[in-house]
Parts: sequence; C-alpha cells; structure tokens
Amino acid sequence: MVDQRLLVETTAVGQARLVAPPGARRRPVYPTGVQVSCVSCAAAGRDKQGLPRDGAGSDPLCMPCWRGRTERRDAAQRHRLIAALRDRLDDVQDVVDTGCAACGEPEPVPTCWLCGYSYLEQARADHAHAQALEAAAVDEHFAQLAETADARERVDELTAWIQRLMETLSAFDAGDSWGRPVWMLADLLARDAASRASRRGRRSALGRVGAVLAVDADRRSGRRAMPGRAETALLAGCESTRPVTDAWRRAEALGWHTRVEQGRRLSYAERCATGRAQARAVFDITSLHRGDTAAQTAHVPAALTILAELLDHARALLTEAQDRVDELDARAGGWVDHHERVRRHQMRQAVAAARDHARDQALNFRTPHTVSQGMSVYSSLSRGLLIPPPIAHSHVVADRQSRRKIGASRSPRTSRRNSGVARSRPVGRPRPVQTVSERPQLSRPRPEWAEWAYDLARALRSHWRWLADAPLPRVAATLGAALSREWNAEVLTTWASQQRPRPLLSAPRDPVAYLKAIIEDILTGPDAPPNPAARHVVHRRRAVATDAEIRRAGRASWCGRCDRHRRVEVDDHDQVVPCPRCSGADEPAVQPHRRAAARSDHAATSALAAAAEGDWPDVAQPGSGIIPERR
Repeated sequence: MVDQRLLVETTAVGQARLVAPPGARRRPVYPTGVQVSCVSCAAAGRDKQGLPRDGAGSDPLCMPCWRGRTERRDAAQRHRLIAALRDRLDDVQDVVDTGCAACGEPEPVPTCWLCGYSYLEQARADHAHAQALEAAAVDEHFAQLAETADARERVDELTAWIQRLMETLSAFDAGDSWGRPVWMLADLLARDAASRASRRGRRSALGRVGAVLAVDADRRSGRRAMPGRAETALLAGCESTRPVTDAWRRAEALGWHTRVEQGRRLSYAERCATGRAQARAVFDITSLHRGDTAAQTAHVPAALTILAELLDHARALLTEAQDRVDELDARAGGWVDHHERVRRHQMRQAVAAARDHARDQALNFRTPHTVSQGMSVYSSLSRGLLIPPPIAHSHVVADRQSRRKIGASRSPRTSRRNSGVARSRPVGRPRPVQTVSERPQLSRPRPEWAEWAYDLARALRSHWRWLADAPLPRVAATLGAALSREWNAEVLTTWASQQRPRPLLSAPRDPVAYLKAIIEDILTGPDAPPNPAARHVVHRRRAVATDAEIRRAGRASWCGRCDRHRRVEVDDHDQVVPCPRCSGADEPAVQPHRRAAARSDHAATSALAAAAEGDWPDVAQPGSGIIPERR
C-alpha cells in the first residue's frame, strides 16, 4: 500500500511544491523479502534499500555502494602487495654478487666461457655479416637491373632516331611530304649563307643542330620541335651544350624558327606527374614558302650530306649502346641470341645503304634552272595578283617552235633535257622529256595472272608471316610467273613442306627473292608437283610451236619424186630441183644431211610426246653441258 498523505508548501520565492512527511514510504511495501535501508545511502540522506552481502550481521548495502567498497578494498590490497614485493627485491639485490662465477670479472669478458658467451657472439657476428653481404648483393642486383633497363631504353631511343632519319631520307627520295625536313635544313643553310660576309673560319655546328631540330619536328608542318639541349648535343656530336645554345640563338636570329615555349625547371607536382625535372624548349620552324626556293634547292646537297653524317654518327652511338647492353647481360650471366645478332647486322647494313644513297643523292642532285617570276602561275595569288603576268623569257632559244596547238609550256623544249627540278623529286627518276606524239600511248596489257595471283598472294601471307611486309604486286607477279590458277595457299605450303625438309626462315632479308628461291626448289625436284605450273604451260606451248615449225619446214622441203623428207632446191626460174638421191648424186654426200634430219625428227617427236603426256621437262644436271672449248 502507498501512503497518500502529501503536503503542499510554498517556498520563499513563491513556488509551490509537494512535501512528504518524515518517515513516509515512497515505494510499495511488500509482505515478504528483506527490506532494509542501505547504510551508506541513509547516511547520505538517500532512501535506498540494501542487503547484508557479507553474511548475517554485516552492513546492508545497495549494489553501487557494495561494488565501490569492494573495489577500494582490492586496490588497497594490491598496493600493499606491491610495496611488500619491492621491499623483498631490494633486500635480495643487496645480497646477490654482481661478479662472474667463472672468472669473477664484473664485466663480461669475450674469453670467458660463462660471462663472455664467445661462441654466441661469433655466431651473431657471422649472421650480421651474412645479412650485410646479402643486402649489399640485393642492392647491387637492383642497381644492375636499373642500369640495364636504362641501357636498353637508350638503345630503343637511338633505334627510333635512326628509323626516323631513314624514313626522312627515303621519303625525300620518293618525293613524299615526309621528306620535308631536308628542305627545312636546306632553308637554314641558305639563310646562313646569305647572311655571312665571309666564309673563313672553322665549320659551325649550326647545320647538325638544325638537322636534329628539323627531323625532331613535325615532318610536314615543322612545329613542336623539342629535342632537348643535352640530347641534341649528343645526337649532333657536340662535346658540350654550348654549341647547341649558340646554334639555337643563331637560327632564331636568322628567322628560321621561333621559340614558343621556354625551357624551365618543373615544380614538385609537375615532376611527380611527368617523371622528369626539366621542361624542354619548344620551337616552331618557319614554313618553306617564306624562304628563297632557288637558294633552298641549291643547298639540298649540303643538307643531304649533313643528314648522312648524322645517320653515321647515330649508328656509332647505337653500336656503343648495344655493346654496353651486351656487357651488362654478360655480367648478369646472359647472352645475345642469334636472332638479335642477325637483326643488328641487317639494321647496320640498312643504315649503311641509306647513308651511301644519301651521299650519292648529294653528289648527283640536279640544280634547278632559273626562270622569271612570270613563269610561276601559282605564285600570282600569293603576290596579290588576280591575273598572272605574261611569260617573258630573258633569252631567246634558237630553233624554237611555237607550241600553241599542243598547249602552253613553262620552259623551252630544247632546254628540257638540261634543266633541273625546282622541288623535291627523286634523283633516280628525273623529270621526263616532254614529247608530242600523233598516236595516243597504248596502255600496257594486263597479265593473265592478275585475276588469281593477288588472291593467292593475300592467302599466302596468312601462312607465311614473312611475306606481310613485301609489296603485294611483286609477290603476285612472282607467283603468277611460276604457278597457275589451279594452285592455292594450302596446297603450296603443304608441297613446300614436303619438298623442303629444312624449316623456312622467319625474317629473310629479301622476302620476294626468298619466295622465288622456294618456288624454284619445289618445282625442280625429282617429284612432279600436284598442279601444273606456268612454266609447264610455257614449255608445252614451246614444244607445240617447235613441232609446227618443223612440220612447216618439212612441207616446204618435201621431195615429190621419191616421196621422202629430203632437201630440195629452187633455181632462178622457180623450177624444183630433185633431191640428190633422185638426181643420182653421191650417197656419202647426203649422209650428214640425213643424220641431221633424223636428229631433228627425234627431237620433235620427243617434244610432241612430252607435250601430249603433260610430263615435266628434264632438269639440266651439273656436268651435262657442252665443253666450253667445243661450244
């Protein structure tokens, strides 16, 4: 039951509150159970019940008060135990002797077996030394790997540079737009020659530095050239970077290029993003039409010579880099395989051939002929003229004829052979002589193999990968000249593997010549091929033609009296003279003619039989020819 007697009182500030009388119970009274107030809570003025938790007669405590008292008692007990343990340890330390029991020394001695632990110290020292050696070996191995990677990267960079130089020279030879760096370098040399007052002094590095800059730029527009100062000095063969800086300043003063971005040191964020510490300077080369075309063409041989020198220098740098890589591989226990040696040899030969060809071009380059400005019709708009000016020549050519009926001409017909070219044109294919013909030029007839040889060549490329880089028309012409339309790629590869037990080369130097040699081997063996070849058809046609000629000659020389194949003669009056046998001539005199006729009959019969049966012609064996003295 709950006591309902509650009082209401007013405080000094005028607030009303409920007040329970002293001794009034605030919780229900249960008829059973221990209902004793907590001693600690009652002393503090709190109405909480507790239990005698330590047995009958102990103080009744509530759960928080009992837990707090127990924790305080345990803490005091731990403090007493720790203090007692410290006292005991201090007493024991005062009694124990600090000296060694074997040698009596207070400090450990390495020679003592008890206090020095000499064998453990030696083992520990050996282990530490082994760990240091292993760490040093690992560091050396990683340093060697990093050095090898840098050397291989350098080899790849030089290889790419050589490929770019060779592509530039080959494009200039073919008249392609990618050969424009040659004309850019010629423009630089022309500007430098025009600004010089004297030719005395040693050779400048301007040409080599400009060549590196021209080849590194975009090969058609000449923009965004950024080879780098140190890299340019290495590729141009300069001992330091000072000539490169002077050459860049000289070319900029000549108006040959413009520096669009200045080189600088990158920030920390830029170094983390790009992986390099310096930003290279960027140059844009001036367009070719802003310079003197005639002067550019006059300096093309010098530009070709400089590019040939750069190619030769790059080959020497590549050889040194490859030797360095081989040395590092040999130090690491590796070696250079045969394919890599073959590839290097082929590349050296290609570089030497490109260098020699560039030097030949420089020696055999034809200088252009000079014409007036009026002859350049396409330059009228650039000079602000809507109508081109009349063509007026400064000299009169003897025996010149008018060619108004056949169209306008830009130069005299008689001086066409000795005139040069004014633009990029290959030296091996000069400008042809302009000729006029009454009849139109007939087009070249299309060969028979053009219908099937190209499909066979494309299918054969999927079987023999080394034919992928060969020109398709040359491969088709080689196949069409030796095979027939009955052949396909599967039959050809199978027959080649059967007739040639040795494996084929994976990267021949001349794929078309190698294909021709393979076909020659598989078609001239002891076994007949599965399908007839083109040369077999040609052989049959020749055999039939030979037989027809023999028959035609026989009909013309048939003797009508004796009805035999004998030689007859026709006199001046178209009268047939009988053969020697019919006329009673001496029989021994006609014996040589009879033997020659018999041999020709036998040859014709053999050729006709071979053509009819379709056999393969006999192959000439070594030693079966005629002796050179009696031939």
